[in-house]
Amino acid sequence: METPLTKPPQRFIKIEEVSRLTALSESQVYRQMKAGKFPENISIGVNSKVWLESEVQEWIDAKIQQHRNQ
Repeated sequence: METPLTKPPQRFIKIEEVSRLTALSESQVYRQMKAGKFPENISIGVNSKVWLESEVQEWIDAKIQQHRNQ
């Protein structure tokens, strides 16, 4: 339960889960990210990139709202 003094836990997710959650291919994720239409990834190692699950979920929520407001 979130209180005014606590933040919800953050979770890193890898590209495979980003693709599964969004139904976008890996290349679509990177293209949209490069175009500024998708959350940026975070480097956590030399060859390791992750996204914040909360930011991906916000993107999904925005897409739902956009679709419903058409």
